[in-house]
Amino acid sequence: MIKSLLPSSSANTAIGVELAGACEDRVMPGVLRIPGWKLTSRSASLIWFLIYEFGLGALVPYIPDRFFLIDAGRQWARIRGTHKAIEDGLGFIGYAAGIEEPPERRSTWWKVQLHLDRLRDSENDLERIDGIVGLSLPTRSKLRRVYHGYNIPAAETGYTRLGSCRLAGDSGVRARGLKPKWSFGRKHDFALDLTQADYEALGIWIPEVPSELWEDMDIPWETADFAWEASSEIARRRSLGQSLERSSVWLKFTGSDGEIIGYRNATCRAVSPALEGFDISGSFYDRNRDNPTHVLAIGKTDFGEGYGATASHVSLLFDPELTDITRPGLLWLEPNGLSGGVEIARQPLDLEFGETVRDHIQILMRL
Repeated sequence: MIKSLLPSSSANTAIGVELAGACEDRVMPGVLRIPGWKLTSRSASLIWFLIYEFGLGALVPYIPDRFFLIDAGRQWARIRGTHKAIEDGLGFIGYAAGIEEPPERRSTWWKVQLHLDRLRDSENDLERIDGIVGLSLPTRSKLRRVYHGYNIPAAETGYTRLGSCRLAGDSGVRARGLKPKWSFGRKHDFALDLTQADYEALGIWIPEVPSELWEDMDIPWETADFAWEASSEIARRRSLGQSLERSSVWLKFTGSDGEIIGYRNATCRAVSPALEGFDISGSFYDRNRDNPTHVLAIGKTDFGEGYGATASHVSLLFDPELTDITRPGLLWLEPNGLSGGVEIARQPLDLEFGETVRDHIQILMRL
């Protein structure tokens, strides 16, 4: 409907000129369709203008689907600066996390850490996680640390002046020029039976005793430190377990081409099934030197060890010798750091070493 803006005293000539130039009837239908049009008919030629209009340019590196960015990003922008914004932002890149804030009494109460729902898919995701969380946090807050699978928090005492400080620091490393700490860990469990060939290669083979008579036991008297009432089988397992515990042992990582990646110092423990203790694929084993049923070899790489390489096998190397170029006391050795030794318990492995990941290797060997 055409509405005149002329006064009531206008001449017919003025009214006629106004009516001749009026275009409301032709223009208004299009004008009324403009609200919401850019959201219902989003063409590719308009998408970048809409991103700019809604202020979503900061999310472009993290959400490759520009149409999804328009839908999800507008909702995220409304709640930006809240925990929900962090959850939604991580969801954009396929992650979820628990948000942990320090108590108000801490001097760094404004720094938060995340308990990620899983190990990062790749080291390249660190920038994505740091970037999108940084955009989602309140302006006053900073991301301090992200962890999953390996979390050793700093020790904290009471509320006195001395106890108000933190002892040492949280586990994790800084990588790729990013400010937060990253602390990831993963476990690799293996189980196998030791064979006579393994024992003979190690030089500790003891034949199974056919009876309970001492005269039938093939064990040197000077090394027989078990109780007289112990059965021959228990005595045999105990002797084998103690021999393995006393040995120097290293984890040996090799690539698909058989090339040695490196060695990590390990340790052996005589164990038996228990209700708690070492968790091996959901089953528990605890120290038992008197009546062991298994020997557990344990080793854990440090952050960045072997970074850039992928191991296809891991094995145990017993009693090797340090080469002349090796400095004593090192826990991770390069391929030329050891010589000799007896290699057993070779297991397949698909392990891409990470700059921010500690890999926990457990090899359970039945005696």
